[in-house]
Amino acid sequence: MNDIVRRNDPFDIFSRFGDLFDREPFFSPAARTEWLPPVDIKETDTGYTFHMDVPGLKPEDLDVELHEGVLSIRGSRSEEKKEEDKGYVRTERRYGSFSRQFRVPTNVLADNLKAEVKDGVLTIEVPKGTDQGARKVKVS
Repeated sequence: MNDIVRRNDPFDIFSRFGDLFDREPFFSPAARTEWLPPVDIKETDTGYTFHMDVPGLKPEDLDVELHEGVLSIRGSRSEEKKEEDKGYVRTERRYGSFSRQFRVPTNVLADNLKAEVKDGVLTIEVPKGTDQGARKVKVS
């Protein structure tokens, strides 16, 4: 089939569809330098709970900080050393560093912040306190 006929063939797009996956621009090594773990945030009567998927990370790989109403979570995951690339058909696990920030209300107790990693999930508990952000002052 010559090139002109192939371009006009409405089914030819399906034969070239596989080429998109062979090139994998979204999964290139350059795109693996950063990853963004998903997070769930829940408000309770006593505070806020953050659950973040961080499979393979240890407590020493993570940094949690609450500063001026912003909860910052940073971490990094190193790529496993491969002896040889033989046997690998595809690798999709993300490696590198991540950084996520969340604004929290002003009524939290920063001194009572708790963070724990268990079964690949980082759980951060931010307890509520009295509202420290807004004050009413009597004018004298």
